[in-house]
Amino acid sequence: MRIITVQATLRQDHLERFVVASIANARASVGTEPGCRRFDVFCDGADPARMGFNEIYDDDSAVEAHGESAHFETWLSATDGMLDQTVWATCRSLFSARTAPRDETGERAESPSPTGGVMVHQARISLEPDDADSFIGSVTEQARTAAAQEQGLVRFDISQNVDLPTEIWLYKVHADAAAARHHAAAPYTATHLDRFGEYYSDGGLKPISGPNIWPSDAGW
Repeated sequence: MRIITVQATLRQDHLERFVVASIANARASVGTEPGCRRFDVFCDGADPARMGFNEIYDDDSAVEAHGESAHFETWLSATDGMLDQTVWATCRSLFSARTAPRDETGERAESPSPTGGVMVHQARISLEPDDADSFIGSVTEQARTAAAQEQGLVRFDISQNVDLPTEIWLYKVHADAAAARHHAAAPYTATHLDRFGEYYSDGGLKPISGPNIWPSDAGW
């Protein structure tokens, strides 16, 4: 499996056209590429001009096929000149916790409400080599516990840059903003941050935290 993580900052006045082009690319990727499992599009709640993608492919060949596709070329052409900054990485999966929110009876629902509010958090963590193994162990334990205890957790993925093993990408999806706040306040989150909080506030690449754009909330 290969995960492509992308964070993009747009130039002014391009947001609407960029979103339209990106949704078209994502829809075509999932709909026509056998090796594309997911293509999520989201933005930052505080700064909508910061957008992110999280793409999941079967393997390197599937990533290559996406890069050679007509819809990707169309996206490149449509968004030419719109981007001020882009950061991306090809990653391998270290851990993935996927759950479905529980409904009011306590049973697992099939997906978040179609009227939604799904919230996404994507963060890049750049580690010191000596801390890499212990950080991965700690955040994996956090993800496992969250998946077991949080009703509103949709997924919690931990990925590693294949070219830079000390670069870890975290991808958290919650059913709504309240679920995201619950996760942030959970004791196991505090335990992880007590050990490694410096990596979340070191002035590096700012995470993207905000609303889901595509697929629709019902698609989760």
